[in-house]
Amino acid sequence: MKRFTAYKGLLFWPLLFGVWFAFLQTYSEYHFYIVEQNQLFQNTWVYVAERLMQPGGAALALSEFLIQFFLLPCAGAAITATLLTVAAGLAHGIVKRIAPGANLRIAALLPAVALMFIHFDYNYLAWGTVAFLMAEVAFYLVLGIRSFTGRLIAHLLAIPLLFCIAGPVFVLYGILALIPVVAPSHPLQGGAGGKVLRAAGTIAIAGEVILIAVLSVYFALFGEYHFACLPNGYYHPKLKPLGVIYFSWGALVLLTALAAVLRKVGRTSQRKRQRMEVAVQVALLAALLLWGVPAYRDKGSYRAKELDYYSRTEQWDKILERCEGKLTNYLYIFYANLALLQKGELGDRIFAYDQRGPQGLLIEWNKTTSISILQSDVYFAVNHIALSQEMAFEAYVGAIGDGNPRVLKRLVQTNLIYGAWPVAEKYISILERTFAYRDWARAHRRFLYDNAAVENDSLLGGKRCSLLAGGSLAQVDGLDTDLHRIAATYPPDPSAVTYAGAFYLLEKNSDRFRALVEKYYATPVLPELPVAFQEAVIILSEQDPGYWQRYGVSDAVAGRFAEYKRQVVQANRSGNSNALPSLLRRTYGNTYWFYYMFK
Repeated sequence: MKRFTAYKGLLFWPLLFGVWFAFLQTYSEYHFYIVEQNQLFQNTWVYVAERLMQPGGAALALSEFLIQFFLLPCAGAAITATLLTVAAGLAHGIVKRIAPGANLRIAALLPAVALMFIHFDYNYLAWGTVAFLMAEVAFYLVLGIRSFTGRLIAHLLAIPLLFCIAGPVFVLYGILALIPVVAPSHPLQGGAGGKVLRAAGTIAIAGEVILIAVLSVYFALFGEYHFACLPNGYYHPKLKPLGVIYFSWGALVLLTALAAVLRKVGRTSQRKRQRMEVAVQVALLAALLLWGVPAYRDKGSYRAKELDYYSRTEQWDKILERCEGKLTNYLYIFYANLALLQKGELGDRIFAYDQRGPQGLLIEWNKTTSISILQSDVYFAVNHIALSQEMAFEAYVGAIGDGNPRVLKRLVQTNLIYGAWPVAEKYISILERTFAYRDWARAHRRFLYDNAAVENDSLLGGKRCSLLAGGSLAQVDGLDTDLHRIAATYPPDPSAVTYAGAFYLLEKNSDRFRALVEKYYATPVLPELPVAFQEAVIILSEQDPGYWQRYGVSDAVAGRFAEYKRQVVQANRSGNSNALPSLLRRTYGNTYWFYYMFK
């Protein structure tokens, strides 16, 4: 029976890992791909040494080393599930060392569950979780020392050590260390020292924690006390974390305090009591999960994370598939339009998706890294290299760690296009020191100091040809003016003029659209009109079919408009105009005429 119980206890942890992995992989797969982009670990001893020189550097270096593998399928869920399972196992071990008779296996999961909640926030750094594990390991080992004096000395040594290798978590350790020291008649005190020694130990531990915190801020190792003493130090330094970031620390402190209270409780043989204890813990854990998972999983942004992954990996058809039907978020519409632009189908199929104005074509810049990246992508797609580089640099400055690989790749491309060889080489050298991007960087090194290689490349060469002569400032006369000039500079790529025309259509600016069509149609810039442009030409001069023919409206588009108009007139005559939008949406919801009239 004892052997069966031991086996059951051992199986609990692999089973827990499996459940955690399955949950995280199912519900957070694309979240981990975003997290991987937030930090850029460089596989060199110099980089690691720089990390080790700062407080908490060992935990930071280890966490960044792990995060680089999040790019691989299933790796993010597997690594995170491992960290959480180890955190739960160590919490259970701490409880057993303080109160061997206490049955708190389920309660020991609470700190790890709280860690899972904060992991759903991609501005949180896994550095905090690795540091948390280091604090648990240190506390577990020190609790194994039977001598009160020896344990006190070990606590006093562990606190500065944790500050050096794990950062702010040294404060959590100090709080944990005070619990068994203060508790009277604790079995681990071994009767040594009495009240005077216990009081001296309490003062020594608390004083050491306070002294380290004060000195770390005074000598600018940490900028502010909340970074030096709280888990805020493991979060994006320019953002304020949610309160959930404190839950794991609080849960571990409460669990340790509960174990100290139950230290005299012997192992009970009463099944009824055991079942009651387990039932209470299960109920508490279930309540926490039912409340915390919906509250912190950030379900509303998960679709955007998925679309971002498809965009970064250039899976444009996947984006269009996920953006079919009604769209309630401008960000989703933006991804759909970017995919159409990259596939060369924006002018033909823009109204096949749920357009809601020009905001879906260019997201307003809010100075965040994510939006800066998206703007850099769309500017690069329309050959506005100056703005693409500017937004990439803004994103690079705002990145949490030492760079965002997606941004660095864009900076490499734009500097190669401009022929800024030393700058491009600097960014290539950074990427060459990474696990996932070194092959891409080495492939682009061949372009350095070789104008012919750049100009002969299918991507970079076309972008270089689209550069505006004379070094003019961007957006002096508006973005659309820049796009007109870019289109005229490099007619083989219609992206710029198509994008400008689509923008006019979405804002229903008939005058500017007319000027664009009349200026560029039947020229190398716009030899043929896309379908949506043809539909808009009819709106420009509905009563003049000759105008339609002059600007390339096909017989198919003209015939479809005739049927559309017939249904509109018929509905108005029959007094059924209120139902007209729903009647027309099924057949004509993908036309500019429907957008122009009803959206």
